[in-house]
Amino acid sequence: MPTIPATPVFNASAIDVLNAIRANASVSYQERIPEATKDNIKEIGNAMLSYQPTQNEFLSALVNRIARVIITSKSYTNPLKMFKKGTLEYGETVEEVFVQIAKAHQFDPAVAEKEVFKREIPDVAAIFHKLNVQNFYKTTISNEQLRQAFLSVEGVNDLIAKIVDSLYTGSEVDEYVYMKQLIVDAANKGQMKLVRIPEWDVDDPEIPLKKIVKQFKSFSNKLEFMSNAYNAYGVTTHTPKSEQVLIIDAALDAAMDVDVLASAFNMDKAQFMGQRVLIDNFGSLTGACAALVDKDWFMVFDNLTNFTENYNGEGMYWNYFYHVWRTYSTSLFANAILFTTDATTTYTAPQAYTATWAAYPATVSAASIATVAKIAIQGVGAKPPVVRVTKNNVEVEADVALTPAMHNNVLYWIADVAPTMTGAKATDKFAIKVYYNIGGEIDSQTTYVYNLTVN
Repeated sequence: MPTIPATPVFNASAIDVLNAIRANASVSYQERIPEATKDNIKEIGNAMLSYQPTQNEFLSALVNRIARVIITSKSYTNPLKMFKKGTLEYGETVEEVFVQIAKAHQFDPAVAEKEVFKREIPDVAAIFHKLNVQNFYKTTISNEQLRQAFLSVEGVNDLIAKIVDSLYTGSEVDEYVYMKQLIVDAANKGQMKLVRIPEWDVDDPEIPLKKIVKQFKSFSNKLEFMSNAYNAYGVTTHTPKSEQVLIIDAALDAAMDVDVLASAFNMDKAQFMGQRVLIDNFGSLTGACAALVDKDWFMVFDNLTNFTENYNGEGMYWNYFYHVWRTYSTSLFANAILFTTDATTTYTAPQAYTATWAAYPATVSAASIATVAKIAIQGVGAKPPVVRVTKNNVEVEADVALTPAMHNNVLYWIADVAPTMTGAKATDKFAIKVYYNIGGEIDSQTTYVYNLTVN
């Protein structure tokens, strides 16, 4: 189970920091370094700078204890950090399991005589989220910087700030960028329900904004009901309002009245602000300006955070390294809706369902039809597409059976077209037509037609 670390509050002064380090230091350190007061900072600096092991012990404690506490106290304060699941104690992989709801059976005593002892295996789906980012951040502290730190009380605070800012800020910014990119990647892979909203003018936004708020409210209400229309895997689930989070870009948020938005979610302003996340933009997603997601949609874990250090005696400086290993992913089982003003959608062509997932061939021999009997169609939207097959311009299958599959952490629908090709002869021409399912309705205007000729 991942654990969310406690959030300590760092409010100690430089004097407190120095004395806390001394209290936990070696006997040799305590003998050389006096207890700190506001009047003896320079004395402490002189004693420390005259003996290398004492410098090493001080900086090691400063980085590994004090700076770590400050960094931990800043954790879970970045807006998107609210979605993080915590720290994994063991392993690099998270298994997410979803059990589909049980199916209803018609009561029939006659059938019960034969069926009562038969097993009904639950419909269980599993997705694995793996460690995929291993970064480290580096900062250098020189002898001169250490000497400057002990010229005043403020100098010690400045030294702490340098360590924290250079290490923590780099990690924090990257984490924010990675988590925003998860939204971009999920949308581009068709793993979010797309909802078109009207364009709005910042100078005259009133009418379109009212429509946008109505759409927010409509889909927020719909998420409370059991449905398979709003998650990438198509499982039947729901998201209560208390577990819905609205991610909104700065421009749209500025144009909207927070009280109006809060009322759309049946919440007071204070409660709603805890479930609204403000971001600067949605990256490369043209037209995207808001996302409504289940609080468990982001699957982001800390696998490891660790400080290491070394001293370069030749250059007389210390290098400090902040290692950050994380798992960045999203759930295919949790509901996620993207609101966008963009009317275009990019679809991915079918691939052959083989070990290499190669491009589907243009021709095939009658004897080799079985080798291309299945095609993989990348998921677009929250529901599977409809696949139809024609043979020599005559429709022979109106609804090919589909099963979900994961490849490189991307959802695909596998279409078994073998039955429709049984008995095919040379010169037969097949057309495999993919009708994408957008918002629960077949979009007949946006299809992908794949032609296959038997030679």
